[in-house]
Amino acid sequence: MTLSKSAYPASTALSGVSHMIRFAAASFGLALCLGLSSNAKAIDDKKPEPPKQEAKPAAPAKAEEKKPEPPKPEEKKPEPPKEQPKPAEKPAEPAKPAAAEKPGTVSFMKNVAPLLVRNCIACHNPRKSESKYVMTTFAQLAKGGQQGEDITIVPGDADASYFVELIRHDGSPRMPWKQEPMPLDQIALIETWIKEGAKYDGKDPKEDWPTLLHKSTVVPVPDKYPTAVPITALAFSPDGTSLATGGFHEAIVWNLADGSIRQRIKPLQERIYDLAYSADGAWLATAAGDPGRFGTAKLWKTKPDGTAEFALDLGEASDAIFAIAFSPDSKKVAAAGADRTIRVWTLPDGKLDLQLEDHADWILDLNFSPDGTKLVSASRDKTTKVFDVVKKESLVTFPGHNEPVFTAVFSADGKQILSAGADRQVRAWTPEGEAKQVRNAGGFGGEVFKLALSPDGKSLLAASADKTVRFLKSENLGDPKQFPGQSDWVYSVAVSKDGKKVAAGGWDGRVIVWNAEDAKPALNFIAAPGLEKSGEPAKK
Repeated sequence: MTLSKSAYPASTALSGVSHMIRFAAASFGLALCLGLSSNAKAIDDKKPEPPKQEAKPAAPAKAEEKKPEPPKPEEKKPEPPKEQPKPAEKPAEPAKPAAAEKPGTVSFMKNVAPLLVRNCIACHNPRKSESKYVMTTFAQLAKGGQQGEDITIVPGDADASYFVELIRHDGSPRMPWKQEPMPLDQIALIETWIKEGAKYDGKDPKEDWPTLLHKSTVVPVPDKYPTAVPITALAFSPDGTSLATGGFHEAIVWNLADGSIRQRIKPLQERIYDLAYSADGAWLATAAGDPGRFGTAKLWKTKPDGTAEFALDLGEASDAIFAIAFSPDSKKVAAAGADRTIRVWTLPDGKLDLQLEDHADWILDLNFSPDGTKLVSASRDKTTKVFDVVKKESLVTFPGHNEPVFTAVFSADGKQILSAGADRQVRAWTPEGEAKQVRNAGGFGGEVFKLALSPDGKSLLAASADKTVRFLKSENLGDPKQFPGQSDWVYSVAVSKDGKKVAAGGWDGRVIVWNAEDAKPALNFIAAPGLEKSGEPAKK
């Protein structure tokens, strides 16, 4: 990709408040989606904010979170005062439990299970089991945890059930812990279920009922969005004719010739965290999730007209999947997310080839080396790691950011790693031996959420919370320039395979596609069906 210096304004350091977004929530105001789901409300994220938090990123308590305006589809979201901290965004909660089918009959799967997913599962699952209490199978739910000598659930007697004692408003300790108490009508529903015998109406008490519940729940996707959603993922098709972006429970494929919609790929999980096309153009991969509850990695077979059809369910997880990437030869695909596990599948059969667990916190980005033999991962545990996918082992860990790391890529020759995150620095380091830093670039006024390398390897694109899309010379991280036009936090950036186009998306839902050579916008639109495109109605 050839970039003309004269086409870009010089980069300047932006001052102001530290922008930190909760990665699992990926800023999707979508609890919000302002009525996209009639039952959507905001709830606390399952993970308390350690010295930082998330976003297609995350950061320490010192960092501030971005908060969307209340649902007003026609009003532009004003920027909160920069001197005030921004409260953490809460993910959308699952649909409200259905009312009992008839008086005197309460179903576990239809009525009780949604309440437990909303209030309990985030802290009582196989990976995080507070008080050693796991609720993800009915057998474990009934058995209880290590605290309290009372029987957890006594079929027929709600008052004698320790579970009920804890969820009542005078419970000690009251559950859910450090959250608003459950509404009285919901507590009453659980009490009634226990009084009726606490029966399980699934198939097997040992089955993973939260996964079954998610699979059976279909959320309607609106024909027209009442408001824009943040663009946390986008990808160019290899032929350069299409751009895929994340939406609400869907991925949207746009025609780059005019900004019209080619296809709406749905239904998916609530938030689309990553998208990737294989280099041969045969596949489109989606990484998605319902924060704190469920995640999926799916594969779609592309067609000549630019659309895609479902091909494979690669994998599922008990929490969101944040990253997905193809190997350069299109023979493997890797994904990772909140469960801290990297999974690699072979193509076209979708067979699981490798599973790695070496991070202590969420994995936020993942990319293959140019020769396809290694993977680099970026994590909220403040490290970046390199793995050998042939020998199936961890090679090196780079701890130099000292803050959550949101993104990492290999250099074109595979001899260096370029990574960035909450420390507002792009760092270049060697993926061998002691993982020594060789250079860094600062000057960002906010977290750096995404990096993308141009096909020729000469330029590095960086998307930041300081509302800029910058490119730097990858060889020395110098001569920073900007692509103009973004007016809000920028979460995602991509370069077309031929290096002629650059695209970026951000908090306000706007996608801008530039000509790489002169930085002039080729397309500028709100990536939300039914909303305006550059002041004109979006084409259907």
